[in-house]
Amino acid sequence: MDEDNEKTIQAYENGLEEYNAAAIPEVIGSLKNWVDAGLAMLPRGTRILEIGSAHGRDADYMESRGFRVDRTDAARSFVEFMQQRGHEARVLNALTDDYGGPYSMVHADAVLLHFTALQVEGVLGKVYDALVDGGLFSFSVKIGEGSAWSEAKLKSPRYFTYWQEEPLRNLLETAHFRIVFWAEGRTGHDNGDWYHIIAAKS
Repeated sequence: MDEDNEKTIQAYENGLEEYNAAAIPEVIGSLKNWVDAGLAMLPRGTRILEIGSAHGRDADYMESRGFRVDRTDAARSFVEFMQQRGHEARVLNALTDDYGGPYSMVHADAVLLHFTALQVEGVLGKVYDALVDGGLFSFSVKIGEGSAWSEAKLKSPRYFTYWQEEPLRNLLETAHFRIVFWAEGRTGHDNGDWYHIIAAKS
């Protein structure tokens, strides 16, 4: 496993309570607009794979709208948290594990921002293989340049890569995804600017 990614996952393993306390509790604002846009493109009842479910907020919302969500997280502490709340959930490392499928959508809220550009390229290939023809990849990343370690929200450092529009669009095109939704927005808690994206498997 990549050392930086392992260190980031460990920060989540040890920081469940801190993360839950700092996270936005509901799907609202620009976050809701993005999630709703993806769900509107799918028949109700279809299967969605969520990568990085954390405390399960997005999965709760998508299930309330009539969709079936396979909850996963790379941090076992979050998987156990969801299981304790009565949900099925499994450990899945987006860089190393098979995703299964096929799914109508793969949803990854604030996950790809922890990967290098090369790692994102690999994840896009895995997502592509896990989707039905025309399936959707819904994901968000932070806007900016370069990469950095941050202790925001958690006491332990996490690795972040920041993105600009052109290289991200080029990466999706190269991976045979067609962009069907693209928006910029803030998610609250002075959490910076984000790209919220939905791309269809070409």
